[in-house]
Amino acid sequence: MLRMRHCGFGRHGFTRPSELLVGGGWWLDGPNKSCLPALAICLALATFSGVAFAQEQPIPRGLPSGLDLSTQAPFRTWRTTTIGSYKGVNAYRDALDEAKIKVGDAADEILGRLAFPYVGERTEVELAVVSAAELGVESESSLADLYSRARQLGLMLCPAEVAPQLRLDYRDQPRGETLIIAMEPVNTYSGEPTILSLVNWGSGLALLGGSGRSEFMVPSYLRFVFAFPERVAAE
Repeated sequence: MLRMRHCGFGRHGFTRPSELLVGGGWWLDGPNKSCLPALAICLALATFSGVAFAQEQPIPRGLPSGLDLSTQAPFRTWRTTTIGSYKGVNAYRDALDEAKIKVGDAADEILGRLAFPYVGERTEVELAVVSAAELGVESESSLADLYSRARQLGLMLCPAEVAPQLRLDYRDQPRGETLIIAMEPVNTYSGEPTILSLVNWGSGLALLGGSGRSEFMVPSYLRFVFAFPERVAAE
């Protein structure tokens, strides 16, 4: 049964389940109660999932278990975003609010933490969308292992600012889609490591936070946004 408390979409002030628990305790900032029927449909289609994220881990010697670089196709650029277009958290919050994009409590909180970095100049970042399966996960994998797989294949975690900027850019996100931003987690005030995701449950676009703990297991169908290391450049 879902634990309940008043949590809301950041400054939007909904009352709703604060944590959607899916498989082993994963959680993601949830929708208000009126969104639950649409959410149930997404769950049935396996297009929505609770999300957990990994903290940065040292790259282990050798390849993670089950990963064969020779069988992996090169990753293509999905889209390019330019961070540094908005100067700091208040500018992003105002832009998200003006665009009527919902912001989860955890997401709104970490956007304002000192540990959440904002770049000082406009920086172009090329991005790839990669499923866990495309990283060699056959069934499930820990997030720490998943991120190691991505680094072994030439990808990197996104700068944190990619999350709010991409949420503003990606207005045509398909209904039912969840994209997890692969980024270094930022702790909430309660000490919970948190990473952001872009979702469209059919009731509007949202920027939500999910657990950044590294020990959670990731099913192969989840999709992540990574950056190309050689394609992050200041304008």
